[in-house]
Amino acid sequence: MKRTKCLIAFLLILAVIMPVFASGNSEKATEKQVLKVAGLKGAYGDEYWKQIETAFETAYPNVDVQLTIEAQVEKTITPQIQAGAGPDVLYLATGRKEQLTETMISSNALVNLTNLLTKKVYNEDVTLQDRILPSIMGNGVTNPYAGDDTNYMLPLFFSSNGLFFNADFFYDNNGNGTEDAKVDGKYEMPSTWDEFLALGKILNTERTTNAATPYLFTYPTAGYLDTMVPASIAASAGEATVKQAFNYEPIWETAEVKRVFENLGAIKDYILPTTVGNANVDGFRNNQQAIIDGKALFMTNGDWVKGEMADTTPSGFNWGSAPFLAFSNGGERFGTVNTEQIYINANTKVQSLAEDFILFLYSQTGLELIAKYGNGAFVPAKTYDEVALKAGMNAGAVAGYKGYYDGTAKVLIGSFAAANAEGVNWKQTYCETMDSVMNGSKTVNDWIQKLKTDSAKLKATL
Repeated sequence: MKRTKCLIAFLLILAVIMPVFASGNSEKATEKQVLKVAGLKGAYGDEYWKQIETAFETAYPNVDVQLTIEAQVEKTITPQIQAGAGPDVLYLATGRKEQLTETMISSNALVNLTNLLTKKVYNEDVTLQDRILPSIMGNGVTNPYAGDDTNYMLPLFFSSNGLFFNADFFYDNNGNGTEDAKVDGKYEMPSTWDEFLALGKILNTERTTNAATPYLFTYPTAGYLDTMVPASIAASAGEATVKQAFNYEPIWETAEVKRVFENLGAIKDYILPTTVGNANVDGFRNNQQAIIDGKALFMTNGDWVKGEMADTTPSGFNWGSAPFLAFSNGGERFGTVNTEQIYINANTKVQSLAEDFILFLYSQTGLELIAKYGNGAFVPAKTYDEVALKAGMNAGAVAGYKGYYDGTAKVLIGSFAAANAEGVNWKQTYCETMDSVMNGSKTVNDWIQKLKTDSAKLKATL
């Protein structure tokens, strides 16, 4: 009897504790894998990250994505990284004041992503290297170690440095991306220098009967020509000539290079009259505002102008941008771009999952979410222009990037070699002389001769 009571008591204890063990095992079986993602909350906001988080967790039910998307994200994650932990995936561009990405590069704290490029993006039969625009790869940003062909960072977003304008002057914005020439007071978008200057003549003629007609061109300061001049030389004389120019070779009097400066000089007849007077640290915003107010059609600038002028940009204004001009129909057009990178922390314990997340970002699913919720962000991924239009992005803005997506516009990479010579201010010579040409105090030939003289002095120091 005593043994029976003991057996009953033992069975009762088992009945009580077995569910506890079962519950513990169940919780362990369903424990989710954590993926930490950190990035900058900038002009594109953070809503697209929230949407991607939800979509990725739906596609990978056993994953818990933990986001840290902040305007000053470095303050939060730097101590974590210094402690040997931190986020697994980082979206943080080089060139920021805190230099966190540069520090991680110099510390060899990035995962090699070369093999990842050969893997297929989420739910598609296309590899990552076939999805990303090749013109944005293989440079000192994606391959940060000199002489090394391996990829450590990928370009998640890119912005164009080129011609900026009010997209509504040129495009119908009905979502199909087609240009409407001279419809409802809009103008045909020029793609060559001849078309550009011809439009200037049209505007000057119209202004004789309508004083509100915009001028063809302005610039914030002449220093902003530092991208327009090399891109125009590339379009006229070829990329090899630009490389010679970057090394101060004597190319300035060749016919193909001279016509670049002759065309820049021809803008004098079509430039907003107040441009030179405002082309300084105190007045440059007035020149940028002229585009918004419809006083000028084009300016050379970078994508940052949208944020810089946000306070004085009316609701509904649609920025457009395009590569710099070609010198013949069907000729090459060049632009320069800024990229924002994504990469994987070498301290990650979930590298495979981090790679899956990046493959998800560049998939159609990821691209659609960025296009819909990314506040005008452009991803350097094939077909993204089509995705963006379907998502309702401004057709004029998308059309401005079209050349990068269809390959008709090239990305110019490179800069002038570091050199110093007594009495030479190279930026002033090759860019800021534009002010003197526009106000008539110097000629185009004066400009070319100064380029010839100063480049020879700099070349001698290399």
